[in-house]
Amino acid sequence: MWVPSRLRHKRHAPVDLDAVSAVPFDKVREKAEGIEGMLSGFSMQVMDSVLTFQRAVGSEGGIFEFGVYKGRSAAVLSAHAQPTEKFLIVDVERYITNETLSSLFSSPEFHLGSSENFSKDYADYAGLKRSVRFMHVDSSHSYRTTLNELKLADALLSADGVLCLDDFSNLHYSQILPALYKYLYRSWTDLRVFLVTDAKCYICRRKHFDRYGSFVLNSLLDEMGKRGNRQVTLARTDVDREYRAFYLREKTDPDEDDLYGRSIYGHFYEKP
Repeated sequence: MWVPSRLRHKRHAPVDLDAVSAVPFDKVREKAEGIEGMLSGFSMQVMDSVLTFQRAVGSEGGIFEFGVYKGRSAAVLSAHAQPTEKFLIVDVERYITNETLSSLFSSPEFHLGSSENFSKDYADYAGLKRSVRFMHVDSSHSYRTTLNELKLADALLSADGVLCLDDFSNLHYSQILPALYKYLYRSWTDLRVFLVTDAKCYICRRKHFDRYGSFVLNSLLDEMGKRGNRQVTLARTDVDREYRAFYLREKTDPDEDDLYGRSIYGHFYEKP
């Protein structure tokens, strides 16, 4: 057990994710790694964990992706799309083949177009508002496009939905950072970052920050372990009413603590 019981937050008890019927992660990873793309094994583990948690707590709604390329991340998403949920992938080019589409765990609808024009081009856009439980964005990464995608996510995400934004901390695309924080802190939005990694940023609505924060505190390291990665560390070095996200990374030393700076920052791990 990675967190002493005295550090566990009692309001949101750990959820039994093992009770959720889903595609085993080894099959998810095998499928995804058989498709050309940049999504790492670590990112697959995190994304699969968050999606599994959503199913465990009963989240329902569409699963969308903007920026598909050949479908590696879509393969992970497809393992979690239910028959009653809309599964939609969007790209400016049709890089993904019909063979790949038909081989996924769930078959998505492919829409050819850009995220910037999606609200105008997609026929049933109005019916999609506030209906998406998970949205993965991995498109052009330009400043203006990212701003537009955040606005789009704000319109589409359900009350307990999650936005996963790619290359958040990849400084080859440093424009993502100012675009994200301009939108979060200079717009009328309830979106809040709850988790970041070296590759992606996970965002939820403020009302559900405690739900996802409790999952990160109580379950995420265990879930990473179940997916074959026990060498991970969780960091949180500040808690403020405007920002209290967690950072998850792989350990640089096998003997490193599961909680970064526990002796100094232990009080920041007591509750979400």
